[in-house]
Amino acid sequence: MTQTPVDTPRSLGICVTTRGIAGHVLGLVSAAVRAQISPEIFLTGEGVHLVRERHFPELLSSARVSVCDVSLRAAGLEAGDVAGLTDKDFVTQWRNAEMVERCDRYLVL
Repeated sequence: MTQTPVDTPRSLGICVTTRGIAGHVLGLVSAAVRAQISPEIFLTGEGVHLVRERHFPELLSSARVSVCDVSLRAAGLEAGDVAGLTDKDFVTQWRNAEMVERCDRYLVL
């Protein structure tokens, strides 16, 4: 088993597909940041409802966040309803695939 050198940047990809788990996502992101691991979040399916949670601004300050545009619209939400993100943060599943490839570890919640 190969160990990652201590000075190599580490990353954690988190794909959120479930509604109502903002506290868990925030806990994972906080733990990652404390461990000097760069977190990245992709919201899809029911997970897009996280943009309406009170913890969402905290996630934006600690992690790169992307939202599946198709899932957002299917949930009856619009990009304009989400504060703190730009048009470039509303993406396709391709961004999720890129995250899987780029991140050292990947979780689906």
